[in-house]
Parts: sequence; C-alpha cells; structure tokens
Amino acid sequence: MAVSRSYPMKVVVRDLDAPFEDSPVEYIKWVCKSLGIFTGRDANKTAITLFRVIVEKSECNYGISSTELAEELCMSRGAVINQLNKLIECGLIRKSGRNYTLRGGNLTRTMMEIRGDFDRLFERLEKAETYMDNCFGFPKENKIYKTL
Repeated sequence: MAVSRSYPMKVVVRDLDAPFEDSPVEYIKWVCKSLGIFTGRDANKTAITLFRVIVEKSECNYGISSTELAEELCMSRGAVINQLNKLIECGLIRKSGRNYTLRGGNLTRTMMEIRGDFDRLFERLEKAETYMDNCFGFPKENKIYKTL
C-alpha cells in the first residue's frame, strides 16, 4: 500500500548486529538504531521509548495520543511531538485522527511497507540514471558487471 505523503520520507539504514538478548525491547532498540532514529542527541532514548509504547498500544488496535504519551512518559507534549515526527518521517508510525499507531498495524507489515517505499524509490532512481546515461552517451550495457 503506497502512503501519500506531504513530506519526504527520510530513512537512514545502518547494518548493525542484532541483539544477543532475546527480548522484544532489545529488538525494538535495534530496529530504531538500524533506521537511524536513535542519535547521540537523544541521550534519553526518547524516540525508542515512544516507539515501544506505540508498538504496545498498536497491539490492541488502539493507538495513543501525544497527550497520553506525554502523561505516560512524564514528558512535555512538545518533546513527544518532536520525536513522533521523527518516527513518522522514517515511516514507522502514522497519525490517525488524534492517535499514533504502527504504520502497517504490526511490525512485519510496517517493515514490508518501508521496503516497498525503498523499492519504488530505487525504481525511480534507476529510470533517472538510465535517462542520464543516454544523455551522456554511456553504453546501455555495463561491461564491468559482465566481467564479474
């Protein structure tokens, strides 16, 4: 399912080792770090904490509002909204009415939708690169790849 966005999606992908500890919380941290959500500036790991709570609330198909998140985490609503916007920007969550939920309803579907976003982006990039290759007169077949 393609998501209509009025803002560009921004995802940083890091190839990190999966956690050794078999814990859902550790895996949530790993996903967030792998997608570049946790940065050095987020010393309290606010985005990871918010994402964990949203995952838990999404299990019940309920979602949670920014006000409820702020109250539950003893944070200002402004700080919560700042982190929520980061999670929306990278495609992990969506806002539905007043509530925030996992974009795909569950983690697997959410990752599948993000992967689909990447596939569509790279298809567009490849078309642009083919056009530019033609403009610059590069050969249609790349001999370097044929020798590999």
